[in-house]
Amino acid sequence: MAKDSPDYRSIAYGRYRPDTAPDYARFATAYARRLLGRLNPESDWRCLDLACGYGNFLAFLRHSGVRDFLGIDGAESAVLAAKREFGNEHAAVANVFEFLRAHPGPYRLLSSLDFIEHLRKDEVFEFLALARDALEPGGYLLIRTPNAGAPFGMAARYNDITHEICFTANAIADTLARSGLHAACIWEDTATPQTLAQAMHWLIWQAVRLLFRVADAAETGSWGDGILTRNMWVLARRPGPTK
Repeated sequence: MAKDSPDYRSIAYGRYRPDTAPDYARFATAYARRLLGRLNPESDWRCLDLACGYGNFLAFLRHSGVRDFLGIDGAESAVLAAKREFGNEHAAVANVFEFLRAHPGPYRLLSSLDFIEHLRKDEVFEFLALARDALEPGGYLLIRTPNAGAPFGMAARYNDITHEICFTANAIADTLARSGLHAACIWEDTATPQTLAQAMHWLIWQAVRLLFRVADAAETGSWGDGILTRNMWVLARRPGPTK
């Protein structure tokens, strides 16, 4: 490849469009359903959303009443959309690694949705070290990432050419532990049903996942971790008393 050719990440990340207007209300509700009972941000939390894209998770933070939140992303067009919705003070164009080095916190919550899978292995450990140091004692790191242990996990793993790595629940917990973080909770990418249609989807999924778990137990003699959706959520904490 010629030295002046753009790298694959630059080409792939060019998909963002400046005229995109996400349904922020829908995203706020969707995240609230997925995080119910596991993460309840409070109004005085200092929150940083890493690789925020158009600001979909920022909508959840605003919906939760958080006042001090910021989303950063390297894609200018995506950040522009976030600024239009949330204000200039709540979104900025920045490289995640460079920003964490220059703004070490402390933060009560770092959110990193659909990001860690884009990193090489050496970058994963560097990122987690920076995230750990940026958190206040007892602070949280929230991750969503493809699940290598899911029946259809490889569909999520290879859905994006810039994905470099994929974790099982055990692998992400071990990686976090080696980085000085504790995986407090890992769960499936499902949501609390609020409508009849959602309840039907949930019930069907419970029946299907039971079949997969029985098959897994027949082969291994173990029920496994039960994390079977193609994406999984991870809530990690920095050890120490909460301020």
